[in-house]
Amino acid sequence: MHYLDELDDEAIIFDNCESAIVGHDYNGFAVYQHNKLVEIFESQGMTQDEAIDWVDYNIAGVCPRNYTILYT
Repeated sequence: MHYLDELDDEAIIFDNCESAIVGHDYNGFAVYQHNKLVEIFESQGMTQDEAIDWVDYNIAGVCPRNYTILYT
């Protein structure tokens, strides 16, 4: 994943969520796709609703200064 090499040192990379990174913003911070994040947590045994709640609270709910989430 070439995006990881281009990220700023202060970019937040969530554990086991690298496959949800779809690029970087103009600051060099990671851009995550919400649907891909949900799929990652579903593959770890969560229901879709649990995964959505988890991502929204624990990732999107964190002050997102060093990353961006796309809702598509």
